[in-house]
Order: sequence, then structure tokens, then C-alpha cells
Amino acid sequence: MKNNKIALLPGLSLFLCFCLLTGTGKLAYRFGGGAPLLALAEFVSFALPLVMLVFSMRDQKKLRKRLQPRRLRKGLLGLTVRLGVTVAVLSLFLNLLIYHLAGLVGADLTAIALDAPQSGLSMTARFAVIVVLSAVMEEVYLRGALFTVHEEIVGTSACLLFSGLVFAMLHGSMLNFAGPFLAGIVYAYLTFVSGSVWPAVLAHGVNNLYYMFVLWITDTYAAFGIWSYFAAINALVLLLFLYLTLRQLENLLTTGRIPHFERSAGLYDLWLLVRNPGMLAFVLAFIAKIVMNRVL
Repeated sequence: MKNNKIALLPGLSLFLCFCLLTGTGKLAYRFGGGAPLLALAEFVSFALPLVMLVFSMRDQKKLRKRLQPRRLRKGLLGLTVRLGVTVAVLSLFLNLLIYHLAGLVGADLTAIALDAPQSGLSMTARFAVIVVLSAVMEEVYLRGALFTVHEEIVGTSACLLFSGLVFAMLHGSMLNFAGPFLAGIVYAYLTFVSGSVWPAVLAHGVNNLYYMFVLWITDTYAAFGIWSYFAAINALVLLLFLYLTLRQLENLLTTGRIPHFERSAGLYDLWLLVRNPGMLAFVLAFIAKIVMNRVL
């Protein structure tokens, strides 16, 4: 019975998370949004699947260890912040590229960056809900608990790819898929090399904070033609932080301060995670949402 729970509940927790995100998001929007409703929707959508997932774990010691605040190894804090900015800018470029390919050149940047309703939210409320709460809840569930469960089954590379895949699918949109896919892989990697979920929380928060800044600056200075310089400015930021990130990563790897990947059986390991019945239900729910959005 215990083995059956271990095999089934991780996938079912993802299915539950997706359903709750979709349902509570619509309810919050219907009742006018607002910080308390959005915060409640975010908390419930990830707290309930987290409880289900923890119940399925054979040994919770590794999860507790990853959730404990700790002092990061030298250089890891700098890598976390640099990766957070790099992923934020690169993800934005990827999503903008997809929007262009889809013929949505004039689309609202909000749809690319943040899919939560923001009307009526003060800057403080946006920071509390979008930057802090969402980063903590999503990372504790996805990279804290789910990543830990999957590491007991398959190798690191498959866990990283799977983490990116489910993070992108939880966003519920093909237009906003590439950015979260990349971000999910990076946050899982930070959790792996640090042995803690908090670097992933920090990088996730930096990512969301960057998007908030982009939304603010483009809204404030749109009349001054900032869009003419937007791509060039972000390209320079991307090149700078990508260079700094790769240099820091190389230094940490060569000095042995962060671990290398554990061996993985490649696509077979990934299949072991995808074939979970709960995961298949999650995939079908994601496809159904995409189809319904196109029809409606």
C-alpha cells in the first residue's frame, strides 16, 4: 500500500495543483481580485498538493534538511542572484519570440510576464503576493518536495528536465511555456547544488521582481518611446549577467564548491516520471485547458 502511494501521489499532487490554480484563479478574478484573494488562491493551490506529496514520502529527513535555513557556501549567493536575473531576461526574450511567431506582436506584456490579475493591486501588495508568497509556495512544493521525491527514483538530469516541464505546464499556456520551462530547470539546479530550496526561492523572487520592474518602467515611460530601446537594453543586461553567471559557475565547479550531475539513464528516467497515472491526468488537464482556451 505504501509503495502504491509513493508511485501515485506525486503525479496526483500535480494534477490537484493544476486544478486548484485554474479554479482559484478564476474565482479570484470573478470576485475582483485583490491581494487577500490572490494570496489565498496561491497558498491553497500549493499547500494542499504539498501536504499530499509529503504524505507519500518514504523519508522526510531530506525534505526537512532542504527546508532548513542555512548559510550558503562561498559564491553561491552571487550565483543565485545572477542566475535569477539571467533567467528572467532570457525567459522574457523567449516568450516575446513566441508571441512574435504567433502573430501577437502588440500583445500586453502582462500576459507574458505575470498571469495573475493585477488590477487594483498596490506596489506593496504585488511585491508581497507575486514576489514573496508565490516564490516561497511554488519552490517549497516543486523544488523542495517534488524534486526530492523524484531524486529517490531517477537521476539528476531527468529531475531537472521534469521540473522545468511541470513548472511550464502549471502556467497553463503554450505562449508562456518556454520561459517557465527554462526557469524551472534553473531553480531545480540551484536546489540540487546547494542542498537547500532557499536559493531557488531567492532566484524565483528575483525573476518576479524583474518582471514587476519591467511592467512598471514600460507603463511609466511608454509615452516616451521606451519600447524602441527595450530589446536593446535587455539584450545588454542579458549578455552582462550571462557572462558573470558562467564565470561564477565555472569557478564554483572547478573548486568543488558545488557538485556535478549524478548519472542518469536519460530519456528512460524521464519516462519513469511521466508515466505516473497522476502525471498523465495532469497532462490531459493541461491539454484540455489549451483546447478550451482556443475554442472559447
